[in-house]
Amino acid sequence: MEGTVKTVGIVGAGVIGACLAFSLAQRGMRVHCVERAEPGGLTTDVSFARLSAVQQPTYPRFELSHTGMIEHARFAEQFYSAPWWHPTESLAWDDEEGGAGPSFADVVRRLDSWGYRTAWSDAARVNRDREPGVAFPDPGTPVVRFPDEAWVDGPKLVSEMLAAAGATGRLTLWNGAVDAVEVRGGEVRALRLEAGDRIEVDAVVNAAGPGTPAVAATLGTAPLEGFATRSSLVIDLVTDGDPVRHVLRGAQAHVRSAGPGRVRVRSDQVDARLPDGLRSDPDDALVKDLLERAYRTVPALESAAVERVRVGTAVFPADGFPSLGALSAVSGYYEAFANSGITLAPFIGRTLTTRIATGETHPMWAHCSPDRLRAAR
Repeated sequence: MEGTVKTVGIVGAGVIGACLAFSLAQRGMRVHCVERAEPGGLTTDVSFARLSAVQQPTYPRFELSHTGMIEHARFAEQFYSAPWWHPTESLAWDDEEGGAGPSFADVVRRLDSWGYRTAWSDAARVNRDREPGVAFPDPGTPVVRFPDEAWVDGPKLVSEMLAAAGATGRLTLWNGAVDAVEVRGGEVRALRLEAGDRIEVDAVVNAAGPGTPAVAATLGTAPLEGFATRSSLVIDLVTDGDPVRHVLRGAQAHVRSAGPGRVRVRSDQVDARLPDGLRSDPDDALVKDLLERAYRTVPALESAAVERVRVGTAVFPADGFPSLGALSAVSGYYEAFANSGITLAPFIGRTLTTRIATGETHPMWAHCSPDRLRAAR
């Protein structure tokens, strides 16, 4: 099929789907992108969207995330303006609540050995030179700076990529839900929408985020297995001025700017206690806990107004690698869903476009085949 694909259907207009739509349209393909909600308005909009490889426990997973970070910087340079891109650096300090796994210092040493740029300082110096408004546990608290990290405005990236793809004249956006991927003779033929529309395509990319397993189930092949879910509570605050300059990975909370006069906060500790079906209500005890953690990290936030409280749920392969590329059982069907999808989106867009157009598989996809998530029938 490679080399004969002229029309591609993308299920999902989140950050991965939008970057892919842009790359495919730039390559000269006709693109139909189907999104059941506002583009970039679901998982993408609730993500903390810190570009980082710090959390990856093995070198292959680290290398993939680090490559995604490098791709983001190069991607932004292609545009006269890249309003989604915020290379603010990150600051991190130890989790005083402890926990299983390697110590914070061990994690940083491992990152150093893998070539990740780090720089140690202490809280007193950081308060003096970089973040005067952060309340550290002690003036001597060790703080590490990650100079290559950034944050991304996910919805802005989505809107810019869809606009750029639309400017080519090769993108059609569909607002609706996919009923099925139509397969005949082992080959993708069309996308069928719940509203009754049928879109003829040569290939389909399932980039539906949390909806990926449901879309995959319409293929009639072995079901998608081996995926995990993770929920995160995110609060956006309206602030007087801009109280933080960097992405903060604090002992109590993670805090970053969300644009002029706005701050976004989350916490690993709070997310670990999220029950299923949590209502994102400001009176909820977990919401109050997150706010208190944010106030302890940046005291000036106590005067901020709560703008939005939301819980987002991500679905991703449980082994930590993305599901990326072609499914061998169905010609013309591809998957693109991942943990840290925002980090990988431009990389996925470029390399999956190459795979669809030429059949060339990127060497970093070695652990990413969708086939690994299907049990043999």
